[in-house]
Amino acid sequence: MIFRSLPVLFLFCLNILAETSLLNSDQVSLSLMGDLEGRSMILKIKDKNGNKIGVFKPSSGSTLCRGEYATYKLAQIIGLDIYPQTSLEYLDTKTQKKVISLLEKTNFKNVSERKEENRQILIEELKKNIQTNTKLEGAYKPWYTNFQFYKPLGTKIGLSSHKIYKYLHADQPQPKHKKFVMEQCTQMLEPKGCTIGYTYLDDLSKDFSSMLLIDAVMGNNDRFPGGNVHFRAISDEVIKRPGKFILKKARLFSLDNGAVLKPTDKTALNLLKEFKISRFVKAHVEKLYEIKNMDNITLRKELSLSPEEFEIFKQNLTDLIQYIEGTKKLYKQNIWFK
Repeated sequence: MIFRSLPVLFLFCLNILAETSLLNSDQVSLSLMGDLEGRSMILKIKDKNGNKIGVFKPSSGSTLCRGEYATYKLAQIIGLDIYPQTSLEYLDTKTQKKVISLLEKTNFKNVSERKEENRQILIEELKKNIQTNTKLEGAYKPWYTNFQFYKPLGTKIGLSSHKIYKYLHADQPQPKHKKFVMEQCTQMLEPKGCTIGYTYLDDLSKDFSSMLLIDAVMGNNDRFPGGNVHFRAISDEVIKRPGKFILKKARLFSLDNGAVLKPTDKTALNLLKEFKISRFVKAHVEKLYEIKNMDNITLRKELSLSPEEFEIFKQNLTDLIQYIEGTKKLYKQNIWFK
């Protein structure tokens, strides 16, 4: 999967969707993403010139499209800018017929029985929507390039041996503001070869810590399968050589955030406890406290969650704050990054 980070195309994507009906017009085309995108059904969107402009993710498999959107909104509220712009969009019945045609021409039996099952479930949902003239809701994200998954932080084993791990603990030294190199080599995903991203040790530590907090509030249960932590270019300074892509300025990136808000699922909170994560960005935590005290009606509307999803969200937030309070008692002011 290749998404883009350049501002020009980003603004173009927003203009494309400013008029929602355009997503359902003949000016864009839809196709299914490839087999390496997990068990959910994801649609790739192209403009009339064949340029990739975004993806549309309905709720399917482990993906909750409103969860994708709420995760982005929560990150924006606390000031954590490592999530892709996300909006809720809708496919009309005419466009859903096109999606059915795509799905019926595809079979995932040789890839994953679960993905094949999800394909069939979505087909039935689309047929029902067409009969009842119901729109299909999904999370829309613009297309980014110059990014790569980052396995060294994408598994529990990788995390425990990574350079930043000790800095996530309040009884350890503070990370220094010095350059750090993230590197990932792959022949499975574009760009093939080795992608190198330059960041700073303290920035990476802070971003990762705050990402884990967002995961805990949203109940993300799919952070560490190996390919769900990424890094991306945050400037146009990208050097491309045969088999090597150098991102002169890079930052952690959380691309896939749909496996969230499952009842009683405490995977993300339990990870904080398992790894004894105890150092946080103070400004982000203070925002979480503010969110907890917000008016429920206003907050639920802001996040676009159902009443049931919102109750899970609120309980997760309460549980996280209780955990943070426990670390405060143990380590006092040492829990904050400088």
